[in-house]
Amino acid sequence: MPAKYRNKQFKEGVYHIFQTGKSVIFSSDIDFQRYLSNLRRFVPETDTRLLAYCLLPNGLDLLVRQSNPRAITTLMRKLTTAYSMYKKGTPFKGVYKARLLAGDREALGTSRLLHRMPMTTTKIGPLQIRSTFTSYRYSSYQLYLEGITNNWIDTLYISRLVPNYQRFVEN
Repeated sequence: MPAKYRNKQFKEGVYHIFQTGKSVIFSSDIDFQRYLSNLRRFVPETDTRLLAYCLLPNGLDLLVRQSNPRAITTLMRKLTTAYSMYKKGTPFKGVYKARLLAGDREALGTSRLLHRMPMTTTKIGPLQIRSTFTSYRYSSYQLYLEGITNNWIDTLYISRLVPNYQRFVEN
């Protein structure tokens, strides 16, 4: 049966979700903002909590906690459909991947990995990214530094695990 017709079920826990593009997924600031707008809209509609994210021109990584076995499937279906409609075709290479993390320690390490991703120089298509930790606008790192938690992102779940999250990420 083709992947698009499978109804995936994931057990309760924290997942690292990643999706790559055929080439470039986000080719402009407007593309990034559209996907972030979709996250803000769809996360509260599902039984998920977004713990961290990083959007890069050729891929995206999300750290998501769920309590309902179909919540991730619902969230990713909504995100993929809405963004593909906006782009007038799918920019994604296959379906998303989701990996269950073993516990809080692995979730903490994965959030650090996500927030460090933009630190390397990336040139993909028309975009060149060279950033500092705090200047990259398409990850949740700045929200962590500001301690922002709201109806679509929960920074406290991860930041409570270390005394100084900024030092943990940047060193």
